[in-house]
Amino acid sequence: MKEIGLVTKLDGKYAVVKVDKKDECSKCGMCLFPKNASSIDFRAKNKLGAVVGDQVIIENKENTKLLGAILAFLVPLILIGLSAVVTYAFIGQEIYMLILSVISIVLWYTILAIIDKKLKNSVKFSPEIVAIEKKIEGEEND
Repeated sequence: MKEIGLVTKLDGKYAVVKVDKKDECSKCGMCLFPKNASSIDFRAKNKLGAVVGDQVIIENKENTKLLGAILAFLVPLILIGLSAVVTYAFIGQEIYMLILSVISIVLWYTILAIIDKKLKNSVKFSPEIVAIEKKIEGEEND
């Protein structure tokens, strides 16, 4: 994912980049834009030395998208399958399959929320500023 945004704040080696929502964003879901939000702030690695007011391009690595898809979609499907197999083998009634599946999905997404909070602060999974499109007035472009 490459997005153009505006640096709004500096935080050590990171910059907070405000990205405006596009029409395509409502179909994708990768950035998890809130429904009524017109923009979202990303905390991005600032190796290029962008300053507040710069227009920059940020990018997420491809492996983060794959990991996100696996954690959000594949793991819950596996949990549902395992719940069905376990309850069929030991109990055999569909209602218990449903109950165990719902419990495992709720538990997984609770764990995933905790994982997400920890990964947001991880350098490995942070977006990175890959280019400075427009420097603010009075700043020299290196």
